[in-house]
Amino acid sequence: MTASVHPSAEQLEGQLRSELVTRFGVESTDVTPEMTFGDLGLDSLALVELSDVLQSVLEVPIEDDDFNGEQKIADVVTLLKNKLIEHVGAQDQA
Repeated sequence: MTASVHPSAEQLEGQLRSELVTRFGVESTDVTPEMTFGDLGLDSLALVELSDVLQSVLEVPIEDDDFNGEQKIADVVTLLKNKLIEHVGAQDQA
């Protein structure tokens, strides 16, 4: 997935779900918009790893502290969508 493509919220949620399932052993059915990372059993180290993975996959800058255990999946999808928009806007201005 490249930053020049604007994935939908559903596509971003799917990507996030995929990473949570394949890398962290989360059950796919547990990944709902209302769940938090804490609810899914991810600790701060897992969140740092997740931010690194998503940064690589989405090709946008994601800081290690952008994620925390209290964030709902829906909030993270919005954060990722906004980062993609910002990143593309910054590239257009360069």
